[in-house]
Amino acid sequence: MRALNALALAALLAVPAAAAAQQPTAAAQPGSQVWDRVVATVGDTAVLYSDLMLELESMQSQGQTVPTDPAARTQMLREVMNRRVDDLLLLEAARRAGTEVPPVEVAASVESQINRVQSQFPTPAAFEQALAQSGRTLDEYRRTLTQQYTDQTQIQRYVRDRVGKMSMPPVSEAEIQQYFETQKAQLGQRPATVSFQQVIVKPQPTDSADARARRKAEALLAEIRRGGDFETIARRESQDPSAPQGGMLGWFRQGQMVRPFETMAYALRPGDVSPVVKTEYGYHIIKLEKVRGAERQARHILIRPEITEADVAAARQRADSIATAIRGGASIADLGARTNTPVEQRNLRDVLPERLPPEYAAGLGSTGTGTVVGPFQVSENGNPGFVVARVNDRRAGGEYTLADVHDQVRDRLVQNKQVERLLAELRQVTAVSLRL
Repeated sequence: MRALNALALAALLAVPAAAAAQQPTAAAQPGSQVWDRVVATVGDTAVLYSDLMLELESMQSQGQTVPTDPAARTQMLREVMNRRVDDLLLLEAARRAGTEVPPVEVAASVESQINRVQSQFPTPAAFEQALAQSGRTLDEYRRTLTQQYTDQTQIQRYVRDRVGKMSMPPVSEAEIQQYFETQKAQLGQRPATVSFQQVIVKPQPTDSADARARRKAEALLAEIRRGGDFETIARRESQDPSAPQGGMLGWFRQGQMVRPFETMAYALRPGDVSPVVKTEYGYHIIKLEKVRGAERQARHILIRPEITEADVAAARQRADSIATAIRGGASIADLGARTNTPVEQRNLRDVLPERLPPEYAAGLGSTGTGTVVGPFQVSENGNPGFVVARVNDRRAGGEYTLADVHDQVRDRLVQNKQVERLLAELRQVTAVSLRL
């Protein structure tokens, strides 16, 4: 992988509006050469001409066209300046309002960004050398990013809070149409999609198999409470793919785990070990490792009840009956609820076919709207299941129409009007001067 050129590096390392413009207005010293100038002030904060030029370089390196005609170039500089002024207005208001951003949340974003940029260089040393050529050390770059992410998050949270308390401004269909016409060239091509409802039938263990799994999980929990090492026991006993990593699941947020698991994980403190928790996957023992803002890092041990060939055959027979019932007019939504198909998996809309698991791609094929397919077998973490699906819609790829994005355009216009109202209010209480 080749190193980035200087212009691309400038784009990667550029400081955004709110972070870059945190410089007080300063007068030139006698006898010094004036190579820069103040183009705007927001309160006591100045925006420099060099800030705008750096922004243009960043835009150009990312593929945007920067005009060479002086009048058009000046107009673009004014647009960049106005965006920076708006950012500063919002940032100062957020700080006055006491909008808080936990440092631990910022640190995670900063390290993620550093890793993304570093991955574009052949070695860590090449990355640090490129930083040095730009006049920064890695620590300085980290501090810059930390300020950048803190400012951005403060603005986002402040705007969300203020906008959430505003009345909804009216948006006409003519405005929606006009906005769509001005933006549709940037939307690209709409990909082909498929929408379908499904019922997932999983083999159910017998009561005796379920009881054996619970007893084993309880025995492992007792071993841990007697001083057994959680990681070692997870490697030895867990039936989850995370077993080779000592049950480590990494970082996760609310909504990423099944509900009983998530509820328990978020009730624990770092170092705590849970009682046995039952989910659709089996019996879990959870150890919370770390907390990072809204995220949790945990290990777990999973003991699955034994599924026999007879259990799989019974699930297949039940899926056959469900498919027959749906073809006869039964409600697929009701059947999905009866089989405990996860709510978020019952009705899938505008799915990209190429992102479907191979079993789904083969099962759905190119069937037309209204067709009931299945049952076809799927596998999740080594566990079999059977899917019966009805195709509700198929859409070929092509240009976006207003109908495709109507609601998103309306929501964007509503938000734009609310932010414009907020900025107008802030300009009434903050001194703003534009000099370009």
